Amino acid sequence: MRFLSPFPSSTELRPTAYSLLDIGRDTVKAAVVLLKPDQPVPEVVGYGLADAGGHDITGGRLEAGAVTRPVNDALTQAEDSTESYLGHKVVPDDVILALPGRATVGRLFTVKRTRPKPQTPIKARELASLRLRGAKMVRQGLTHSVSEPGQWQPLAVTDAGLRLDNHLILDGIGLAGQELALSVFGVAGQAGAMRALEVVANRLDLAIANIVAAPQALAATIPATESIILDIGDSGTNVCLLKDDALIGAAWVPFGGYFFTQALARSLDVDHAQARGLKHALAGDDLDRHEQGRLNALLDEARRRWYEAVIDLLIDLAIGQPLPRRIYVTGGGSLLPGLDKLLRTHPAPFDAAPELFQLGVQSSFPLNVRPDGLDFNLFSLTLSLTVGLPD
Repeated sequence: MRFLSPFPSSTELRPTAYSLLDIGRDTVKAAVVLLKPDQPVPEVVGYGLADAGGHDITGGRLEAGAVTRPVNDALTQAEDSTESYLGHKVVPDDVILALPGRATVGRLFTVKRTRPKPQTPIKARELASLRLRGAKMVRQGLTHSVSEPGQWQPLAVTDAGLRLDNHLILDGIGLAGQELALSVFGVAGQAGAMRALEVVANRLDLAIANIVAAPQALAATIPATESIILDIGDSGTNVCLLKDDALIGAAWVPFGGYFFTQALARSLDVDHAQARGLKHALAGDDLDRHEQGRLNALLDEARRRWYEAVIDLLIDLAIGQPLPRRIYVTGGGSLLPGLDKLLRTHPAPFDAAPELFQLGVQSSFPLNVRPDGLDFNLFSLTLSLTVGLPD
């Protein structure tokens, strides 16, 4: 997936090492990647994980202060682990940050042009002009689509398909036709969350190389041209819809790992830590059959609410079009038993029962991952931030 808003050009020597950072409400995930001239893809050489203590980066500057220490812990772990694989420590000065899906809004925009001379071949400057119009439409459209425009700022635009006389084309240069239509998917970020990320980076003396919206990062890792991504984190679920190899819809629902933990805590009348431990034991198949059955029964209603919220959102994103049958799931919450069964056994609103894949196992990360034991369920978003690396 190509970003229409690339890195600004610079004559300075680009860094060869970057930190990737995903600050979740439950955990902070960090990775170190190297860019080598003789390797076509980035190389992951270290990773780290720290408990975020329930602090939410989208809460602004105060929460930024609370997560600074766990962010530093995760980065230090990632940097220390590079020594095991390289024989020396790598400490990047530049960082690429994930902007959580709950702190973003995204919309699909289409700009059209009727060509006065349809028989003449399309030239590069004609497409460049169309893309500029698309980017301008995104900036204006996103500003008008939010309730508090001053609290949001445009972040990035990705290509969502170029059509000539209603036929999808890859490039268009040299072709002839009457009507050109370019679709782009634009994302705006919550200004408070972006300022909080900047505060964390400044306190740790890191230079921000890029801030990438979680939906756009995840969408760049998917090999299927028609698919759905469900990233089930602690605070909620990122939902992404891809068609024609492009992200055309993204949103977030507030049902994730914390929601399931709270459901268990209320049903069993135990504290959050105990409920979380039981949930993890259930996901890890560490309970006997009787206890598994008891906990699964207590979670039935919560799983149903999660499923209905996700499906309702997908129907809204699809705008009357059939939903893709390939669903990629990721995130720690995706390991909870029963969610996959709900998705597989209810064909509507799909044409047939969906196929489920775990992101990072059956998808194609454009990475050379050296560390053993890296959990793709936890680090899929972190690693997908490589889409924000310079070309």
